[in-house]
Amino acid sequence: MKEWGDLAIMDPDAGKPPRRRGFLAAEKDWLHIDAGNTLENPVVTLYTGDDPGPEDGWDEVEEITLISTTGFLALCDSGYEPVRKENLAAVGAGPYLIRVHAKDRSSDGKKPRFLIQVIPGERTGAEPEPTSSTIEDAAGPLLVRTSFDQPDAWAGLLQALEKKPERYDSLTVIDNRDYAGFTVDQIKARIGRDDEDRPHSTLLLIAEQRALTSAELPLLAVNSAPDDDGEPFRITLAAAGSFLINMELANTDFSGWSRGTNTDGIYREEHY
Repeated sequence: MKEWGDLAIMDPDAGKPPRRRGFLAAEKDWLHIDAGNTLENPVVTLYTGDDPGPEDGWDEVEEITLISTTGFLALCDSGYEPVRKENLAAVGAGPYLIRVHAKDRSSDGKKPRFLIQVIPGERTGAEPEPTSSTIEDAAGPLLVRTSFDQPDAWAGLLQALEKKPERYDSLTVIDNRDYAGFTVDQIKARIGRDDEDRPHSTLLLIAEQRALTSAELPLLAVNSAPDDDGEPFRITLAAAGSFLINMELANTDFSGWSRGTNTDGIYREEHY
């Protein structure tokens, strides 16, 4: 590929990209592939047809279900423009298993390489939902939904995120019913850890019942970093964007924000 950046298997006429984050993120007619942080142009090999199974010798191999509603899928660059015009949806509309192999995705001075297998799924007449993101596979700041009785409030929250992507771009949304009713400790226990036992995600925003039944959407902010003992606190969605940006830039620490809440325990001040 001539352009550096992330990859997509998609219908170029599809709408907005997936809201979820991670190595692979899928919605109908869309698969976003995080190409890593190397500045080298990626080398991509495509395969479509019967399942040949995963190949050995790759750093990462993950798979996800993609639903094609239009019967057309193409490899696209980070600008969502087709790189190859061949249709990867070999048998038309329906589910496809997409298996992505990656090597040197974040290795300085090396071209990242990808093998993408597009495998038709069973056509039963019903459309399976794309695989939901999990806490275990995510990294970076997380927004975890634990209450599923307020669909309108949750939809409004997602729309607010989409309107200001520059504030929430780093946030991985975990919208998975497997975590319904989870407590803070249960969520923290699911976070993956590196070789030095540090959590992959140190900043959590939790959308539980109280957050989704208030007009301000006061999300529960939780710190899981072992070297910052700030207490959990609530922060309105309006203020959460500046919170995420400043925390990522290390301009402030978690405990400083937790001490800045109002008497009701909610942080409302916006900093932009």
